[in-house]
Amino acid sequence: MGKLGKTAAVTTATKPLWTARAAAKAGKTAPAWSAKAVRVLGGEDAVDVLTRQHRQIKIGFLRAALPGPPRRRNFDRLMRLLAVHEAAEEAHVHPVARRALEHGRELAARRRQEEKEAKELLVALWRTGPEGRGYLRLLNQARRAVTGHAAREEREEFAALREAVSATRLRMLGAEVKLTQAYAPTRPHRWVNNEATNKLAAPLLGPLDRARDAVRHRMAR
Repeated sequence: MGKLGKTAAVTTATKPLWTARAAAKAGKTAPAWSAKAVRVLGGEDAVDVLTRQHRQIKIGFLRAALPGPPRRRNFDRLMRLLAVHEAAEEAHVHPVARRALEHGRELAARRRQEEKEAKELLVALWRTGPEGRGYLRLLNQARRAVTGHAAREEREEFAALREAVSATRLRMLGAEVKLTQAYAPTRPHRWVNNEATNKLAAPLLGPLDRARDAVRHRMAR
């Protein structure tokens, strides 16, 4: 066998080992507080949490399109769910996928690009609001972008995470997702679209958005 053939054989033989090592590393990098958080927040794993939220988001888009007085409330709920959902994915889930999965870097990059494009639509939708001109058109554009992205996540990323990452680590990741969503920003911000910016934005924009939400809620009474 020539030198090139030997190299290819070694690469093929060791690729599963490298992937296994990456998965093991991802499973060992959970913060020390994660185990306690799992006990406090429940044992639901990250894939279950995010898949359930994908279903809620689909329903949320339908409700936000309905006419009448509830439209504003349904719109606000949808935007809040989308904001905290994406914050947790970008801050925690995609980084684990990048480290643990074969071709994880490319996979995570595609998901981030999709999220960035969807966030542009969501920012425009937020600025238009449910009473604005072109609201239903923008809402439908955002719905197609978000639901298409969610379907690819479930098919390409979530299924692979179940294979590559231990059940314990996924439960810890589920706790991290829930904790992040408890204080994440509640509206879309164009520049908050990766791991670093989400972790920086949470303690700054999260309280600010929630204070604005409380003021709006009081004024709407």
